Amino acid sequence: MIEKLQTINTKLLKLYENDKEKKEKQILIQKILQEPNCFLKMDIETAYAILKDLEIPQEKRKNIYLGLLDE
Repeated sequence: MIEKLQTINTKLLKLYENDKEKKEKQILIQKILQEPNCFLKMDIETAYAILKDLEIPQEKRKNIYLGLLDE
């Protein structure tokens, strides 16, 4: 699951090449996602914010979050 999020992050980095603010946010997310268990170490609000910034649809965030905790 984390690999899928890393792939999405890479695509968004390329997409936001000319948008400094969004690109910086994606760079920060990229650093966070390098840690395999990063979602176990953060609160739920931060996790949902990251999923939102990765443009995960709202209706899928809960299932993805729970899947990340099970890994």
